[in-house]
Amino acid sequence: MRLMNMMISGIAALLLVPSQAIAQAGQCAIPPSLTAARAEYPPPGSARILPVTGFVLALSWSPQFCKSREGKDGVSNQCEATPAFGFILHGLWPDAGGQSEPRWCRKVPALPRELVRQNFCSTPSVQLQQREWAKHGSCITRDPAKYFGSANRLFASIKFPDMNALSRRPLEVGDFTKAMLAANPGLSEAMIRINLSALDWLEEVRICYGTDYRPAACPRDVGGAGPGARIRIWRAER
Repeated sequence: MRLMNMMISGIAALLLVPSQAIAQAGQCAIPPSLTAARAEYPPPGSARILPVTGFVLALSWSPQFCKSREGKDGVSNQCEATPAFGFILHGLWPDAGGQSEPRWCRKVPALPRELVRQNFCSTPSVQLQQREWAKHGSCITRDPAKYFGSANRLFASIKFPDMNALSRRPLEVGDFTKAMLAANPGLSEAMIRINLSALDWLEEVRICYGTDYRPAACPRDVGGAGPGARIRIWRAER
């Protein structure tokens, strides 16, 4: 009976964890004690309430994020993890037909601790989760669990090429985009954007969706580097 109860508890725990967190289980240990999220409110004059016409899924390349923030406070959960994180979920952002992005649509309270834990393996920063919910999620839904659920389902659907192999050869953005498309046959070049640092290091992959959460061509405000730009990839070494 005890074994059966343990099995049922384990299955229930898996059902509470977003699918991408399960996919990263081998490289993600949730700290036993996470700090509580702090509510963040719109800076004066920053709210922008516009009709939502689509979404942008922002995926941050964690090795580069951590390299650029060596010695800084507040990043240890993400940057000292062993093994190191690869891509993490930065956020799911609403768009308004290329005009700009809706943001800070209403004030929201601090996220519940258990919800933060459930999403940690996708977004391993308590305060980043809070900010994404307050700045972007508040323009999509009134339910934070629904917001993170949608973001995690999209994140879990994306496959990534062999980043270690790509990091070891000369590469242009067009080459990296082709590798992403080969791993994700449902995407096209018009649906993906690559963001680089000032020194050409990969920072973020952004993928565009319609209001039905299906991949769509990116509007003009999403930006991204040109296909001929050089791209370098910082490797995860832990």
